[in-house]
Amino acid sequence: MSNLRGIAMRTLLVSLCLLASVALAHAQTPSVEFDGQVFYLAYEDETGLPKGPPGNGLAEFTLDGETLDNWTKLFAFHAYPSLLESPMQAASDLGRVLKQVNKDANYALTEDKATGDTIIDFLTWAPGSEVMEFNVFKYSRAGLRPGLVALQFAQRFKLGTYSVEAFRRLRERAVENMAATDVTQARAYFAAKAKETGIAGPAASARAGIDR
Repeated sequence: MSNLRGIAMRTLLVSLCLLASVALAHAQTPSVEFDGQVFYLAYEDETGLPKGPPGNGLAEFTLDGETLDNWTKLFAFHAYPSLLESPMQAASDLGRVLKQVNKDANYALTEDKATGDTIIDFLTWAPGSEVMEFNVFKYSRAGLRPGLVALQFAQRFKLGTYSVEAFRRLRERAVENMAATDVTQARAYFAAKAKETGIAGPAASARAGIDR
Protein backbone atom coordinates (compact mmCIF):
# COMPACT_ATOMS: atom_id res chain seq x y z
CA MET A 1 0.00 0.00 0.00
CA SER A 2 2.84 2.35 0.87
CA ASN A 3 4.41 1.59 -2.53
CA LEU A 4 1.19 2.63 -4.26
CA ARG A 5 1.10 5.84 -2.25
CA GLY A 6 4.72 6.53 -3.17
CA ILE A 7 4.04 6.00 -6.89
CA ALA A 8 0.98 8.22 -6.73
CA MET A 9 2.96 10.92 -4.94
CA ARG A 10 5.79 10.78 -7.49
CA THR A 11 3.25 10.97 -10.34
CA LEU A 12 1.66 13.99 -8.71
CA LEU A 13 5.02 15.69 -8.24
CA VAL A 14 5.97 15.06 -11.88
CA SER A 15 2.64 16.52 -13.02
CA LEU A 16 3.10 19.58 -10.82
CA CYS A 17 6.64 20.09 -12.15
CA LEU A 18 5.38 19.89 -15.74
CA LEU A 19 2.63 22.40 -15.01
CA ALA A 20 5.11 24.69 -13.30
CA SER A 21 7.50 24.50 -16.26
CA VAL A 22 4.69 25.38 -18.68
CA ALA A 23 3.63 28.31 -16.50
CA LEU A 24 7.26 29.50 -16.29
CA ALA A 25 7.67 29.26 -20.06
CA HIS A 26 4.53 31.36 -20.56
CA ALA A 27 5.73 33.88 -17.99
CA GLN A 28 8.99 34.28 -19.93
CA THR A 29 7.32 34.50 -23.35
CA PRO A 30 6.32 38.00 -24.53
CA SER A 31 2.55 38.33 -24.71
CA VAL A 32 -0.20 40.77 -25.56
CA GLU A 33 -3.81 40.98 -24.42
CA PHE A 34 -6.70 41.72 -26.73
CA ASP A 35 -10.42 41.47 -25.98
CA GLY A 36 -9.71 39.71 -22.70
CA GLN A 37 -7.54 36.98 -24.27
CA VAL A 38 -3.78 36.53 -23.95
CA PHE A 39 -1.70 35.92 -27.08
CA TYR A 40 1.85 34.54 -26.83
CA LEU A 41 4.74 35.36 -29.16
CA ALA A 42 5.05 32.64 -31.81
CA TYR A 43 7.21 34.28 -34.46
CA GLU A 44 9.34 37.38 -34.86
CA ASP A 45 11.44 38.77 -37.70
CA GLU A 46 13.13 42.05 -38.53
CA THR A 47 15.21 42.01 -41.67
CA GLY A 48 18.02 44.44 -42.34
CA LEU A 49 18.09 46.75 -45.30
CA PRO A 50 21.34 47.66 -47.12
CA LYS A 51 23.70 49.92 -45.15
CA GLY A 52 22.08 49.09 -41.84
CA PRO A 53 18.57 50.57 -41.53
CA PRO A 54 15.91 48.16 -40.23
CA GLY A 55 13.62 46.38 -42.64
CA ASN A 56 9.95 45.60 -42.11
CA GLY A 57 9.43 44.05 -38.70
CA LEU A 58 6.91 41.39 -37.71
CA ALA A 59 5.91 39.76 -34.43
CA GLU A 60 3.02 37.28 -34.43
CA PHE A 61 1.20 36.12 -31.30
CA THR A 62 -1.14 33.13 -30.96
CA LEU A 63 -3.48 31.83 -28.29
CA ASP A 64 -2.34 29.13 -25.89
CA GLY A 65 -2.66 25.76 -27.65
CA GLU A 66 -2.68 27.26 -31.15
CA THR A 67 0.20 27.63 -33.62
CA LEU A 68 0.90 29.62 -36.76
CA ASP A 69 -0.33 26.58 -38.71
CA ASN A 70 -3.71 26.16 -37.02
CA TRP A 71 -4.62 29.49 -35.41
CA THR A 72 -8.20 30.69 -35.12
CA LYS A 73 -7.16 34.07 -33.70
CA LEU A 74 -3.93 35.96 -34.26
CA PHE A 75 -2.44 39.21 -33.03
CA ALA A 76 0.57 40.87 -34.61
CA PHE A 77 2.89 43.88 -34.51
CA HIS A 78 4.15 45.27 -37.82
CA ALA A 79 6.89 47.85 -38.46
CA TYR A 80 7.28 49.71 -41.77
CA PRO A 81 10.34 51.94 -41.28
CA SER A 82 10.59 52.94 -44.94
CA LEU A 83 6.90 53.84 -45.27
CA LEU A 84 6.62 57.63 -45.46
CA GLU A 85 2.85 57.80 -45.91
CA SER A 86 0.35 58.87 -43.27
CA PRO A 87 -1.52 56.14 -41.35
CA MET A 88 -4.65 56.93 -43.41
CA GLN A 89 -2.76 56.59 -46.69
CA ALA A 90 -1.22 53.28 -45.60
CA ALA A 91 -4.59 51.88 -44.54
CA SER A 92 -6.16 53.05 -47.81
CA ASP A 93 -3.36 51.38 -49.77
CA LEU A 94 -4.04 48.11 -47.97
CA GLY A 95 -7.71 48.44 -48.88
CA ARG A 96 -6.84 48.90 -52.54
CA VAL A 97 -4.58 45.83 -52.49
CA LEU A 98 -7.40 43.87 -50.85
CA LYS A 99 -9.77 44.78 -53.70
CA GLN A 100 -7.17 43.74 -56.27
CA VAL A 101 -6.83 40.33 -54.61
CA ASN A 102 -10.54 39.85 -53.85
CA LYS A 103 -12.85 42.20 -55.76
CA ASP A 104 -15.85 41.04 -53.70
CA ALA A 105 -14.28 41.99 -50.36
CA ASN A 106 -15.15 45.30 -48.73
CA TYR A 107 -13.32 47.35 -46.13
CA ALA A 108 -13.98 50.23 -43.75
CA LEU A 109 -11.65 52.98 -42.56
CA THR A 110 -11.81 54.72 -39.18
CA GLU A 111 -9.48 57.62 -38.40
CA ASP A 112 -8.72 59.09 -34.99
CA LYS A 113 -8.61 62.80 -35.81
CA ALA A 114 -6.62 63.59 -32.66
CA THR A 115 -3.73 61.15 -33.26
CA GLY A 116 -4.01 60.34 -36.97
CA ASP A 117 -4.15 56.62 -36.11
CA THR A 118 -6.24 54.79 -38.70
CA ILE A 119 -8.07 51.47 -38.48
CA ILE A 120 -9.00 49.34 -41.47
CA ASP A 121 -11.16 46.26 -41.08
CA PHE A 122 -12.24 43.74 -43.69
CA LEU A 123 -13.45 40.21 -44.32
CA THR A 124 -11.75 38.17 -47.03
CA TRP A 125 -11.40 34.60 -48.27
CA ALA A 126 -9.49 32.52 -50.81
CA PRO A 127 -11.31 31.51 -54.02
CA GLY A 128 -13.40 28.39 -53.42
CA SER A 129 -12.63 28.31 -49.70
CA GLU A 130 -15.19 28.14 -46.92
CA VAL A 131 -12.72 29.66 -44.45
CA MET A 132 -13.31 33.35 -43.83
CA GLU A 133 -10.64 35.64 -42.39
CA PHE A 134 -11.61 38.84 -40.60
CA ASN A 135 -8.83 41.38 -40.11
CA VAL A 136 -8.46 44.63 -38.19
CA PHE A 137 -5.30 46.74 -38.64
CA LYS A 138 -4.42 49.90 -36.75
CA TYR A 139 -1.73 52.09 -38.38
CA SER A 140 0.18 54.70 -36.39
CA ARG A 141 3.33 56.81 -36.52
CA ALA A 142 6.39 54.96 -35.22
CA GLY A 143 7.39 57.59 -32.67
CA LEU A 144 11.06 58.53 -33.03
CA ARG A 145 11.70 55.62 -35.35
CA PRO A 146 11.04 56.29 -39.04
CA GLY A 147 7.89 55.16 -40.79
CA LEU A 148 4.82 53.49 -39.33
CA VAL A 149 3.85 50.66 -37.03
CA ALA A 150 0.65 48.67 -37.09
CA LEU A 151 -1.33 46.39 -34.81
CA GLN A 152 -3.27 43.51 -36.35
CA PHE A 153 -6.02 41.24 -35.08
CA ALA A 154 -7.24 38.40 -37.27
CA GLN A 155 -9.88 35.72 -36.78
CA ARG A 156 -10.65 32.73 -38.97
CA PHE A 157 -13.95 30.88 -39.08
CA LYS A 158 -15.96 28.75 -41.48
CA LEU A 159 -18.67 30.19 -43.69
CA GLY A 160 -22.00 30.02 -41.89
CA THR A 161 -20.51 30.20 -38.38
CA TYR A 162 -22.03 33.62 -37.78
CA SER A 163 -25.31 35.14 -38.82
CA VAL A 164 -25.16 38.60 -40.41
CA GLU A 165 -26.16 40.19 -37.11
CA ALA A 166 -23.68 38.13 -35.09
CA PHE A 167 -20.84 39.06 -37.43
CA ARG A 168 -21.83 42.73 -37.24
CA ARG A 169 -21.48 42.56 -33.45
CA LEU A 170 -18.14 40.71 -33.76
CA ARG A 171 -16.83 43.37 -36.13
CA GLU A 172 -17.96 46.30 -33.98
CA ARG A 173 -16.41 44.75 -30.87
CA ALA A 174 -13.10 44.07 -32.62
CA VAL A 175 -12.87 47.60 -34.04
CA GLU A 176 -13.74 49.14 -30.65
CA ASN A 177 -11.13 46.98 -28.92
CA MET A 178 -8.51 47.87 -31.50
CA ALA A 179 -9.26 51.58 -31.09
CA ALA A 180 -8.68 51.18 -27.35
CA THR A 181 -5.48 49.11 -27.72
CA ASP A 182 -2.30 51.07 -26.96
CA VAL A 183 0.01 51.20 -29.98
CA THR A 184 3.01 52.14 -27.84
CA GLN A 185 3.52 48.46 -27.07
CA ALA A 186 4.42 47.88 -30.73
CA ARG A 187 6.68 50.93 -30.78
CA ALA A 188 8.43 49.72 -27.62
CA TYR A 189 8.80 46.19 -28.99
CA PHE A 190 10.52 47.30 -32.21
CA ALA A 191 12.60 49.91 -30.40
CA ALA A 192 13.90 47.17 -28.11
CA LYS A 193 14.67 44.92 -31.08
CA ALA A 194 16.52 47.78 -32.78
CA LYS A 195 18.55 48.37 -29.62
CA GLU A 196 19.46 44.66 -29.45
CA THR A 197 20.80 44.70 -32.98
CA GLY A 198 22.40 48.14 -32.73
CA ILE A 199 20.34 49.46 -35.66
CA ALA A 200 19.05 52.54 -33.85
CA GLY A 201 20.81 54.87 -31.45
CA PRO A 202 20.28 54.27 -27.72
CA ALA A 203 18.28 57.46 -27.16
CA ALA A 204 15.94 56.80 -30.07
CA SER A 205 15.48 53.18 -29.04
CA ALA A 206 14.68 54.11 -25.46
CA ARG A 207 12.19 56.84 -26.34
CA ALA A 208 10.47 55.39 -29.42
CA GLY A 209 8.11 53.35 -27.29
CA ILE A 210 6.67 56.30 -25.44
CA ASP A 211 6.72 59.23 -27.86
CA ARG A 212 3.70 59.73 -30.03
